[in-house]
Amino acid sequence: MKKILKTLAFVIATLSLSLTSCTDKCETVQCPVGETCDEGTCVTDPNQDQHVDAYGDVILKKMSMMGNIKYKLILFAGGTSIIAEGSKVVSPSGIEYPLAEFWVGPGKLRNFDVAEADTKPELGEYIFTLKFSDGFVKEVKDVLEATETDLPNIIITHTGTEVTISWDAIAEADLYCVKLTELDIKNTKPFFKTAMLPATATSYTFNTSTSSMPGWMRSPNDLQTGTEYWVSVASKKVENGETVSGKSTDFQTSSCSKQKIIW
Repeated sequence: MKKILKTLAFVIATLSLSLTSCTDKCETVQCPVGETCDEGTCVTDPNQDQHVDAYGDVILKKMSMMGNIKYKLILFAGGTSIIAEGSKVVSPSGIEYPLAEFWVGPGKLRNFDVAEADTKPELGEYIFTLKFSDGFVKEVKDVLEATETDLPNIIITHTGTEVTISWDAIAEADLYCVKLTELDIKNTKPFFKTAMLPATATSYTFNTSTSSMPGWMRSPNDLQTGTEYWVSVASKKVENGETVSGKSTDFQTSSCSKQKIIW
């Protein structure tokens, strides 16, 4: 009987030591939001939202300005409950770019502040650090390549409440985007935007006879007679292997031509 009791006591002590050891392994481990401790190692927490819809997109923008070709670095990021504070992008050489909310509203961030230049922006892998309102931090990467398309050669006809834009077909384009915007395009929501015209398109017409026409993002009643506005056409190419869509989640390059009209 004594032998049995000794054996039982040994088993209990061993089990207790094992449990204590297991507990101790995680007592001093601090895991980031989204992970939990297992045997002293931080692993993915199955109960934490991993924000799988999060994305980061770096885009090469090409523009015609006063007859000169300019390039601009555009950075977009998004995801449910993403916040600007703590979100940033780091270039291949280590340059850090902050991300900020803009007129689109919650769920999307961008950096539109990099100045236009005569040469292409830094090529290579950009690392996005994205912060969310629940404290979760996610890292995503996107590569900027030298790929570009030709600039659309546009002709604009504006008659009364109707605008027609035509352009020559661009072989490299996956889609086209047409916009009517204020001159302060950075800080204001477009009046009109159609984000996904097919690659075969060479013209587009829209009018202001009704505010419910698809593409109107602001009421055409807000257009001021005698005021200048931009009409632009962008030929866009998505990243290799990505689905062609009008969303700023997988663009490789955008080549934009624009002209002023007086309303």
